Amino acid sequence: MLDQHIRLEAVAIDGRLVTKHLVTTRAGGIAAALAGRVLADVPMLLPRLFPLCGAAHAAASLAAIETALRIELLPAQEAFRDLLLLAEHGASVAWRVLMDWPPLISEPAQVRACADLRRAAAAINAGAQGGQWARIGGAKLRLDRDELRRGVHELALMLAGLFPEADAPSLSALEAKLSAGASTPARVIAIAHRELAHYGSHDLPRLAAMDAGWFATRLASQPGFSDAPTYDGVPAEVGPLAAQRHPLVADALRQWGPMLATRLLAAALDASVVAERLLRALDRFSNGDPAATDLTRTGCGAGVVETARGPLAYYVETAEGRVRTLSSVAPTEWNFHAKGPFMAALAAAPPVADPVFAARLLAASFDPCVPFTIDVVSGDRRPAHAEPALHA
Repeated sequence: MLDQHIRLEAVAIDGRLVTKHLVTTRAGGIAAALAGRVLADVPMLLPRLFPLCGAAHAAASLAAIETALRIELLPAQEAFRDLLLLAEHGASVAWRVLMDWPPLISEPAQVRACADLRRAAAAINAGAQGGQWARIGGAKLRLDRDELRRGVHELALMLAGLFPEADAPSLSALEAKLSAGASTPARVIAIAHRELAHYGSHDLPRLAAMDAGWFATRLASQPGFSDAPTYDGVPAEVGPLAAQRHPLVADALRQWGPMLATRLLAAALDASVVAERLLRALDRFSNGDPAATDLTRTGCGAGVVETARGPLAYYVETAEGRVRTLSSVAPTEWNFHAKGPFMAALAAAPPVADPVFAARLLAASFDPCVPFTIDVVSGDRRPAHAEPALHA
């Protein structure tokens, strides 16, 4: 596992945080360092480098490699990969609302509930030959359908329970449920909506869903795109608010605006969205064999998958069974770009009673994926107040 974190150094002035530095140790060039590796090794290696979202990295790299090799993935393999990606997406949502969010409002992290849900998600991965699903062209699928169905239904039920308020038929009905504060997400969103109603907006675009070809063009021709991606030269926001995966997100955007509370709501609503999508993917699943492969072909291709935090894309060039070049771009590089949405929202923030608390909620709404800390400094002196790490 890579040791990575993001640290914001800022000065508190008149109810606002004025940024001094945004420091990141997120390692750039990891994908490029895999150049020369045997093709088949890459999708197996990436989950070890990125354990929090390993299925997404494996699936995006597989899609890129299979495109480059002109391999047509069979429907059974597609359906199973979708199940794995959705299970990982659900596990990310669980960590967000059960581990990251409670301490923000002085509540204990719900460790056992999070562990139970993530265990249920991991069980789906383990069903394919001990987890060895990340093979080019797919794996031999011989799963017990009844056991898989039970596992998926259990996971979907647990996800729906993370934010039960999502069953509200309208935004007004949801607002009433939020005020009751039955769940942790409801309480977090209610605080943001009540106390920070005008906090968290920015004037940068939200990135619409882009296909693999769009990412291929940029990853192949723009060397800096992996570390500092832009949309038509401008940093952009990705993630639940940009994707608008739940219909209530669009309603909240119209009535609340693109604020902190709206972004938190979009993230919480992902729990019910993933639960529903898991059941649909299960209906498409069937056991099957992998596609035929010729790993010696020369080619290039890109793959993109949607994760809890936004799109994850890979681009690869292959030759003689090895990687010639490999590059990728992850959601954190969009949202925590030096001039990106988080920094733009922080710069535009109005004065508030507790600017550090507000900034931590803002960072949580963008979901940094790695430990995130805020150091409030005074001039050139050492940090006067260090916040505990937020790790989504």
